[in-house]
Amino acid sequence: MSILRIVLCLILVLCCWKWGGVKNWKKYYPTILYLIVNQLLYRFLVDENLLWRLEDDYFLNPVFSFLLQTFLIFPCMVILFLSNLPESWKKQILYLLLSAAILIGIETVMHIGGRITYHHGWNYGWSLIFNFLMVLMWRFHYYKPIPAWLISFLCAAFFIIYFHVPLPEH
Repeated sequence: MSILRIVLCLILVLCCWKWGGVKNWKKYYPTILYLIVNQLLYRFLVDENLLWRLEDDYFLNPVFSFLLQTFLIFPCMVILFLSNLPESWKKQILYLLLSAAILIGIETVMHIGGRITYHHGWNYGWSLIFNFLMVLMWRFHYYKPIPAWLISFLCAAFFIIYFHVPLPEH
């Protein structure tokens, strides 16, 4: 794992421990599972035809890196995000924008550092949209799980069709 990813991972875990509602993890568990299932489906469905790819690390193989992201980094992000979600709509909008900006900042560092690459027409601009959509969907799933699943399915279908991503035959 590159030093950059190690630092980002440690910062995230420490932030989650300090400011996330880790003791209330069961409250956020359905949304954590939603994110994990979406991540696993993305990896399974597009397989070698990824729209974005975390490039190989120096110390970890790509599979372990993917599993670390799926089962540690993403759950920490959900706990941190949902446990600090404000009550009022105005504050939630600002919070969503701030959360997306943080994710965009992390992706920017990863992109500049060459740790993430884009394929099949995906680019940094699409990632900006996707990061905002992702935090919006975490919030939406937390309050309305079934409609969130339906919208996620439609978004995934859109991305697969729009970017002409071939599905695996297995």
